[in-house]
Amino acid sequence: MDMARSRYEGTRMFHIVTRTWNPITGCKHYCKYCWARMLVETRLRKVTRKYAEGFVPKLHEKELDVCFKPGELVFVADMGDMFGDWVPEKWIYRVLEVVERFPQTTFLFLTKNPRRYYALKSTLCLHRNAIFGATIETDLDELYIGYGISRAPLPSERIAYMKALRCLRKMVSIEPIIDFSSPRSFAEKIAEIEPEFVYIGYDNYDNRLPEPTLDKTLELIDNLRQHGITVYEKTIRKAWYEQ
Repeated sequence: MDMARSRYEGTRMFHIVTRTWNPITGCKHYCKYCWARMLVETRLRKVTRKYAEGFVPKLHEKELDVCFKPGELVFVADMGDMFGDWVPEKWIYRVLEVVERFPQTTFLFLTKNPRRYYALKSTLCLHRNAIFGATIETDLDELYIGYGISRAPLPSERIAYMKALRCLRKMVSIEPIIDFSSPRSFAEKIAEIEPEFVYIGYDNYDNRLPEPTLDKTLELIDNLRQHGITVYEKTIRKAWYEQ
């Protein structure tokens, strides 16, 4: 397969999303591939007051007065991780109060720290108009540590907490994909999470991550679909070293 397979390439968010909302911004995971940090530090910090302090975690009070339409699917905090351990619990509850005001709008959250979901599960489980996602790029902790991918909790911890959250609507983002154990094993671990859908795609920013081969990724996608999981493909291409 010589050409990249990409239905949603060129977008920074998920194709099902109709709107983004950033009441909380900033992150301390320091992922080496983070496009949001790069965007803030190279461009937005200079041109918008919202990011004048850079990627420092912050609650934006004015964003809490926003209104949403029925049927919208809103991606919350794509410019940060609002479930990071550094985020005060009261900030999270302020955002959830807004979610509760719009029961006919669907809200999508994404974190690399689903342990925080677990700590707040008695509250989060009440929000059936919210989907709680986790980024799980690989299932190989050693590879993640060895390449210094991020300061976020290890993939095995994210998988374990997402599996334990039976009362939530869930999704998984395998993006940017990093090499993994085997298509069958990784697919089984994701299936045990019981996600409503999975997004999968390669890095778009030439970070030279330890990527799997294209054939291995395609086999993973096939295995996920064999488990009955809806898979949305983003940038699907040869690994950078296969080019």
